[in-house]
Amino acid sequence: MLRKSEHRDVSETLPKNSSAIWLVEWLRLLFLVWNGPEAPRAQLVRIGLIDFFIVTLAVAFPWSTTATTGLVLAILLMMLITHAPRAMIDELKRPACVLPIALVGLAVVGTAWASGVPWSDRLHALEKVLKLLWLLPFFLHFQRTSHATSVFVAFVASNLVLLAFSYLVFLWPEVGAAIGAKESGVPLKNYIDQSQAFAFIAVVFLGLAAEPLRTRQRGKAIALVAVSAAFFANLAFVNIARTALLYIPAMLGVLLVRNARGWLSLFLFAGICILTAWLLAMSPNLQSKVSRLLKETDAFQANAITVDGYPAGGAERLEFWRKSIDFVRSAPIFGHGTGSTKGLFSAEAAGKTGIMAKVVDNPHNQTLAVTIQWGAVGCILLYAIWGVHLWLFRDGLEVSSVSPFAWIGLVAVVQNIVSSLVNSHLFDFYQGWLYLLAVGIAGGQLQREKLDTEHRELQTPDAQ
Repeated sequence: MLRKSEHRDVSETLPKNSSAIWLVEWLRLLFLVWNGPEAPRAQLVRIGLIDFFIVTLAVAFPWSTTATTGLVLAILLMMLITHAPRAMIDELKRPACVLPIALVGLAVVGTAWASGVPWSDRLHALEKVLKLLWLLPFFLHFQRTSHATSVFVAFVASNLVLLAFSYLVFLWPEVGAAIGAKESGVPLKNYIDQSQAFAFIAVVFLGLAAEPLRTRQRGKAIALVAVSAAFFANLAFVNIARTALLYIPAMLGVLLVRNARGWLSLFLFAGICILTAWLLAMSPNLQSKVSRLLKETDAFQANAITVDGYPAGGAERLEFWRKSIDFVRSAPIFGHGTGSTKGLFSAEAAGKTGIMAKVVDNPHNQTLAVTIQWGAVGCILLYAIWGVHLWLFRDGLEVSSVSPFAWIGLVAVVQNIVSSLVNSHLFDFYQGWLYLLAVGIAGGQLQREKLDTEHRELQTPDAQ
């Protein structure tokens, strides 16, 4: 592991003369130096390049799935040639890193008892789980670098541009039509992914504003609250995923626990309830989402596939969950095997109509998605992953926490847990990667800060 004194900018290790000489020296260290006295400098160069790729990933992530995939693969390759295998193995001592790998291992072994399931379905299901392997390299890398803040800033900046674009498409629908936007106020991807990122940033910034308020840094506090309000306004008045109506209250609840006690928490809770009621009364966007959600209970009873011309997503979920519970009961311990979900739904849908005829490979609930395939064993692993990650960021509940990354990581975990009640968001591409990047980067940075603190304490002479 690099010592604290070695956490320097890469440029400090390179010659200061001409740009050409600087570039040649940089390339030499990057590709040719693997051992000897210059090895630490070469490692710093490689770490710097990985940091650049990760910052680029943070910028591209809200915009492009293809760019995200390519950058993730490039980053993994660079990490594998930069960080020693021994360092990777040492990280297996951490439950936060080893439990996701254990779930991947269970998914690999689970292909063996997926009787009658085509290998294409097994591999497709396995692909959704494999991303969990990336958490360990990110966790390790961000113990070696001080650029975690740059990554978060890049992600926020990219989403601010997307936010402005969203308002533009919403206010001028002809712009949305010209670029092929499928939803009002959603220029790219879909409103579910957009809501996940916007809500995450809005709540994180609202929490980060507490410390400047406490220390009377009013300018910084106002800026953080303004950014948060811009994202919240978009969710309220432009477009919002209905899942956000579940996880935003949960995230705000964690914010209340973090910042208020006693009567203050009750006053703030009452204020949030009043603001929510006002927004519901003023926002056609929220009214439409809530109204359809209430109607979809009747759609489930009527076996209808649409409500007011929209797919009856809520009714579909109720039907998926009803069938999924029966699937779990028939194989409760080890499940039906990796990739078995689609075949089970296909057999159950034979001869049916309406939502009962839907065939899916995703029951839209993370617990059921895991338990159908790997039974109670997989379910225990899933809850253990969430549990150790919540514990990892427990300091995020303290407003006096030295590191903002404890709060960032805590918000990411809470959002994923709650959103996974009605989706399989650990396995979905955008939400899964948002979770892994937030937990891996914030967790690694917390560990680095802990090691730096211990180093300073060892270097401080005993006051006695």
